[in-house]
Amino acid sequence: MSRNPYIVNGQEPTLRESVFVLMDILGYSDLMLQSQSANQQQPALRDLHSALSASRNRLESQALFSISRKDFYALKSFTDNIVIGWPVHSDAQAEFGIAFPRLAEFQFNMAIRGYFVRGAVSVGPAYVDDVAVFGDALVQAYKGESILARDPRIIFTDSAVRAVERHLKYYSQAANAPHVRDILKDADGQWFLNYLESVLIAEDQLGPFYDELMLHKSAVEKKLSEHTSNPEIWAKYAWVAGYHNYFCDLHSNHFDDQHRVNIELFKSTPSLIVGAEGVQAELG
Repeated sequence: MSRNPYIVNGQEPTLRESVFVLMDILGYSDLMLQSQSANQQQPALRDLHSALSASRNRLESQALFSISRKDFYALKSFTDNIVIGWPVHSDAQAEFGIAFPRLAEFQFNMAIRGYFVRGAVSVGPAYVDDVAVFGDALVQAYKGESILARDPRIIFTDSAVRAVERHLKYYSQAANAPHVRDILKDADGQWFLNYLESVLIAEDQLGPFYDELMLHKSAVEKKLSEHTSNPEIWAKYAWVAGYHNYFCDLHSNHFDDQHRVNIELFKSTPSLIVGAEGVQAELG
């Protein structure tokens, strides 16, 4: 018997209301082209495969995803694209509670290995198996990932935002809702998954995972240094740096300047085309 929750023996493929996510890896095509040019495709494949395997093992943790003969989710991946569907059994709150920490951990573990992920979460009709991925939830997520996500963030489409807003009303004080720590609102109004929350997943028992946060800091600083001559790509990692430092500020009881990304690496300021001393002397 298939463990895929979308497959029902004896029935044709059927759309089901779902929490759905579409993700891809930023710079995947460039990675292949650059590794080919440098004759480093085998090491590049080894590194990427290792990162994906380690991160997906966490994403597919059966202990958290399955309590019966069927899984809670169906996952399909091809090249740099990963899609996951969680059929909704009620109002999507339980599925969000399962999906958010798993997605955050996947995104975080990819990032500390140098692979930054963007994507979109939607809620709507979907079908996922090894043969086909189909439904309005896919259409929503594709538009969100390709148009709205832009930076290395997993954004929430309108349908996902509406579902979260509905869940927040279940609580006498919205600040007590579990989603509050899982989601942030960006400067452009987009809601996105707060994947750095992964370093606080055992906050009460073990405290923050400081070493892992420092790995994220190093990965971001490395990307900023690598892409200084490519403003379009550099700006995406500048966004991650800003998010990283905001997270540190948000939890200033745990983190200080040593945990923050060096601001000098992502300040966007102009400079003179000749030495400053010579220009000043001429102006004087």
